[in-house]
Amino acid sequence: MSLAIKDNHDYEIINGAIYMMARPTLNHIDIAYNINNIFKRFLKGKTCKSYIEPDVYFDEDNNLIPDVVILCDKSKSDDKRIYGAPDLVVEILSPGTAKKDLADKKDVYARFGVKEYWIVRPEIKEITVHHLRGNAYIVDNVYYFRTSEELASMREEDRKAVIPSFRVSFFQDLDIQLSEIFDDLS
Repeated sequence: MSLAIKDNHDYEIINGAIYMMARPTLNHIDIAYNINNIFKRFLKGKTCKSYIEPDVYFDEDNNLIPDVVILCDKSKSDDKRIYGAPDLVVEILSPGTAKKDLADKKDVYARFGVKEYWIVRPEIKEITVHHLRGNAYIVDNVYYFRTSEELASMREEDRKAVIPSFRVSFFQDLDIQLSEIFDDLS
């Protein structure tokens, strides 16, 4: 039986199953807003747009609420939701959602053609960037934020290996500083 939910409660439908969503932590909210603000500044005056927690309707069996998305095809949205694959999806893990985000939702995003998928792990200040190849994701890179104190305590060779920024695959002129995402967390 296919399910289509049309109210404004916090739950998702993944492969026909309904999942209630827990409210995010304050760090989770801060990370989502930090990422979205980076995207908003960069996308101002451009065709693409970023959203926090949009309702993304892939089909009757898959209605998800990612933490942050970039959508470049405006014909896929109205004032209520996105219909089809956004160009980029960011999921911020929490203990209650990690398994779902790393497996079930990731599979849905790949199957429906989301080009780039980020997994953010707040507790270790890590972002794993996946790129779609065919109908599956490959890991492009894993980025770790290090505070100035952590960097100062590292050996020189380890400090040189730290990558402080990265780019969205389809926006080569958007340099994302990890410090803008993670630096002010509690």
